[in-house]
Order: sequence, then structure tokens, then C-alpha cells
Amino acid sequence: MGMYLQLLVIGLSMGMIYAMIAMGIVLLIRAVGVLNFAQGELFMMGAYVTFALSVQLSMPLWAMLIVALIIFCLFGALFMFSVYWPLRKSTWSATIIISTLGASTVIKEIAKIIWGSVPVVQPPIIKGVLELGTVRLEYQYLFIIGIGLLLIVGTFLLFDKLYIGRVMQAAAQDKYSAELLGISTVVTTMLTYMISASLAGIGGWLVSPLFLVSTSLGSFMLKGFAGMVIGGLGDVKGAVLGSLLIGVIESFSTLFTTTYKDAVVFLVLIIVLIVRPQGFFGQKISEKA
Repeated sequence: MGMYLQLLVIGLSMGMIYAMIAMGIVLLIRAVGVLNFAQGELFMMGAYVTFALSVQLSMPLWAMLIVALIIFCLFGALFMFSVYWPLRKSTWSATIIISTLGASTVIKEIAKIIWGSVPVVQPPIIKGVLELGTVRLEYQYLFIIGIGLLLIVGTFLLFDKLYIGRVMQAAAQDKYSAELLGISTVVTTMLTYMISASLAGIGGWLVSPLFLVSTSLGSFMLKGFAGMVIGGLGDVKGAVLGSLLIGVIESFSTLFTTTYKDAVVFLVLIIVLIVRPQGFFGQKISEKA
């Protein structure tokens, strides 16, 4: 029983990481109608940036978090104005998608230039183990679940309860009407990119102590993408639930195989696509800004 609880906690924590990536992807799909293939590299940069601030510059945790969030937001704005905005009126619909693919390679190479190609080690954010009888749960996994819940709830509150979130949704659903009401779609789109980059960056920070910090962290986007598709393309709630499901499936698949656990995850994805192609909470995406 203790082993199953450990696997559940690990699965939920990794599901939270995938959910942060998936939520960032979905927010951009809803705002601009573009699938960002560089989201994994933004996730990877979050790990490298927090490593540089906390280890190389020895910043205290509170200062590191403030500086890192500012960097994530600035990077999101830069990404928007360099990758999306100049190409937004292109007559070829695949232009921006190809642009994000190119950006993913550029970001990866920049990371190699700054930090080298040798993986680095990020110390645990919270050290120690919680012992419940025969069950041993690392605080790092529990910390990831807690922060993940806060970010998910915060994102839902932002878009459902706060005025700025409603303005962003209005601009995403109808660009022309929003501009008639004086809503700047440039600002709302930039804010969406900043939130998306911050979610990815925080996810990279949370997972970095569990894995070596390297450019291979960008591959985490595949699991986030799988969770988003299972949940339903364009639905934030579905992306979260789908990502949690992916994390749990991945964790419990180690009971049977560790070598092919990724194959198990994507086999589930294929089955969902066959049975319900739109995902569990899929919905039609409206015209974007």
C-alpha cells in the first residue's frame, strides 16, 4: 500500500509539472490560435535561469523568485514580439508555427552558449523526507504539488474572477469588438505570453532538482502536449486534468516497465485520439487576436 501511495504522489507531482506546460500552451492557443512548439525550451530556460540565480549568484530564495519572475515575463514579451507579432498577418497559416520551431532551436543553442552542453545539478528546494509508517515521501514532490495547486487555482481565478483576466479573454475571443471598447490586443496578447512563459519557467524551476539541468528538459513538452490533447485542445481545465492523468499513468507504469513507460503514456494518448479525438473537454476555438 505504501508503494502505491508513493507512486501516486510522484505521479501527481509530475502531472503538476506537465499541467504548467500544458496550461501555457492552451493559453496561447486561446489567445492567438497558435501552437507554441518552443514551450518546452521556455520550460528548460526556467531551470537554467533559476540555477544561475540560486547557485551561480547565490541569491536567497525570495530574491531569486522575484528576479526569476521578472526574467520570465521579459522573456515572454521578447518571445512574442520576435516570434509571433511580426508574422501574425502572414497569409500562410503555418508561418508562426514554423517560427516557434525555429525559436526552440535558437533558445536551446543560447542555453548551450551560456551554460555549456554539460548537465548541471540543482540542489533540492526543500530537503528531507516525510515518513508515514513505511511510506517515505520526499518533501520536494509535496512542494511541487503544493506550488502547482497554487498556480492552477491562481490561473483560474485570474481568468474567471479578475477584471484583467476577463479583458484578456474578451480580446482573445473578438479582436475587433475589444478594440472598439478600447482594449489593446497588443497588451493582452503580451500579458498572455508573459503568463505562459512564467508558468513554464516556474515548472522548470520546480522539476530541476529532480533531474539534471540540461537542454533535454525541453522534451517535457511532449508530456504536457499529451495531457493537453487528452484533456481537450483549447480547454485549460481539460489540460490540467489530462496532465495529471498522464503523470499518474507514467508513475504507475513503472510497476510493469521502466524502459517503456513513455510508450505506455503515448499509447494511452493514441487510444484517446481514436475513441474521442477532441479530448474529454474539447471545444471549438473562436477567432483569435
